[in-house]
Amino acid sequence: MIVNEDFLSNNVSRNESSLVVSTQRCYFLDSLNNYEAGGLLYIESIVTTVINFIGTFIASFGNGIILLTFWKSKQLRSKSQLFLWCLAFADFVTGSVVQPFYGAYKIAYITGKVSTMTCVFRVILETVAWFSAALSCALVAAIISERYLALHYHMRYHVVVTTKKVVILIAFLLVNMAILSLSRFAMTDVTPFFYVNIAGILFSLSTLIICYWKIYKHVRRHFRQIQDHGSRESRRKDVQRLKKSSRNMAYVALLYIISYMPFTCVLCVYLSCGFTSSVEVAYDVTRTVAFMNSSWNPFIYFWKLKELREAVKKVMRYTS
Repeated sequence: MIVNEDFLSNNVSRNESSLVVSTQRCYFLDSLNNYEAGGLLYIESIVTTVINFIGTFIASFGNGIILLTFWKSKQLRSKSQLFLWCLAFADFVTGSVVQPFYGAYKIAYITGKVSTMTCVFRVILETVAWFSAALSCALVAAIISERYLALHYHMRYHVVVTTKKVVILIAFLLVNMAILSLSRFAMTDVTPFFYVNIAGILFSLSTLIICYWKIYKHVRRHFRQIQDHGSRESRRKDVQRLKKSSRNMAYVALLYIISYMPFTCVLCVYLSCGFTSSVEVAYDVTRTVAFMNSSWNPFIYFWKLKELREAVKKVMRYTS
């Protein structure tokens, strides 16, 4: 049993200076540490709860508009934009499911009103959060890889990278990330799960860095060739367009690296030291930073992608 009446009456206690919450196990999840009123964990929980509730409205609204725009605008059907569409979906899930459930379960522990539903909220949070985070990392790596292939193959790009292949890859990622996030139910020891996810995050971040470095070198070499030997105007525009597109995706990639590296480091500390009070604080703070990625991504799309920006304006005018 997850939570029972005796647990609620005997293990949640209050006094004038502190709040102690039981460390009762919740399915496959680690027991939480005691929340002492005025303590670091207590204060951190309040701050991250407020931030996540704010992020809920921003991420849900912003990514909802992006999803609606992709749905309404038939011209937004290029291969890179299909990846963006799916990335906006992952961010929308984070804003509409992950962040509100984070706030719900944290409020229960902060106020001492722990119940069976508190455990349910936490299970939903942890399961969906790993799904959306893993999907986001994989999609950003796929977007940068797609931009590199566009530069590398150039004239053969539309033969090598087809819409059918992109759709199959997206479906593959959706199914596998869902299976991965649910795999925590299949084991009592979650250590292998964390090792797999750490490896996946590091692989995605390494792919971002390597592909963008190759893009940078490729574009620089082409510009030198154009300057030294001249080129057709159409070729010059193609390179310029790809350079701009790759640079725009670099903003998204850089923010993902900044967001997920601290969280990855905390996971490594967790595997080494266990789920101590300090690790729980760091875990909550760094994953809140990772969740906030879902809030600022729509603004980056709107700022850097002119075609999408114009499509959003049209959709907003039409719906209003």
